[in-house]
Amino acid sequence: MTAQPIAPNGGASRVHLPRTIRAIRAALPADRRAEFEVELDDVEAGGLAVVVTKWWTRAVVWSDPATMAELESVRAGTSHAVPIEDVLGAGWRG
Repeated sequence: MTAQPIAPNGGASRVHLPRTIRAIRAALPADRRAEFEVELDDVEAGGLAVVVTKWWTRAVVWSDPATMAELESVRAGTSHAVPIEDVLGAGWRG
């Protein structure tokens, strides 16, 4: 299974991706899968949900062309997005 972008009503893209290890692995770029596997192999049972959530989030972002295009415009300094610090304050930690 791979993550597929969905754009309902012509709106912003969304990616539907089950939160399973198999789905996450399949959706990750090939050059990131080994890093994912290492984290899975090394995580203690209590931290598994954190690792799965971290990599699920990355897989969703990397699978959405609209999100990646916006990320590139932010990196290039051409985005019209507002920095999160401007919204939540300078003390925000992400």
